[in-house]
Amino acid sequence: MKTYTLREAAKKIGTTARDLKQWEKQFTQWITVPRTSQGARIYTDELIHRFRQIRMLLEEGRHPREIADLITQMNGRPADPPAPVEPDVMEGEIIDVPRLLRHGAPYIAEQLVARVKDELVDAVKREAADTIQQAMREVKGQLDHLGEQTSAAAETVRRSLQDYQEAWQQKTEQLHEHLETVVAFCHEEKARQEQERKQLEQRIIEREKAFRELVLSFRQTAANTNAGRSRTNKWWKFW
Repeated sequence: MKTYTLREAAKKIGTTARDLKQWEKQFTQWITVPRTSQGARIYTDELIHRFRQIRMLLEEGRHPREIADLITQMNGRPADPPAPVEPDVMEGEIIDVPRLLRHGAPYIAEQLVARVKDELVDAVKREAADTIQQAMREVKGQLDHLGEQTSAAAETVRRSLQDYQEAWQQKTEQLHEHLETVVAFCHEEKARQEQERKQLEQRIIEREKAFRELVLSFRQTAANTNAGRSRTNKWWKFW
């Protein structure tokens, strides 16, 4: 009869050794896994078939009690505990040293190598898992720190832009006020110059009028005073 170890059975069923042990506890009245004298579990093709049925039913979402009833319908009454069986090969379980000695040194070495390999693989997996978790924690810490720095930098930039906007608005208002002052001064200066120009024009007109009146007065005076003089002496006519 072909027998399998716990790891071999889990691999053939498509699950883990932990799940097999859990299912064995849940359905102990319907499935009994025999063991060697050293306590190692032994799986047969019939047991593997039953565990495959359990896996398929669990994947369908069936309740354990419903699965137990289905197992009873498919396989009859609960199985009786079988007698201990000595398997041909016990890989990964407790090693029966007296039995192994009968196979010779090469077989012992092979079993020891297999056992050490499994232990090393498990140790490496645990170490890798711990290392990955530690790395993930460190990365998360770095990302959190980077996020805090980014938030602080964004806040600093926002405040700088706000200060710059306020300063620019203030400068713009000051420039606008200054321009308004300059425009008002230009209007006042233009009005003053226009007024001065008009005053100067008025003065020129008044002086020209006064000068004409003065010349006219000179002519009249000269005409009245020198009426009897000769033509050559009438100098005032040049005016």
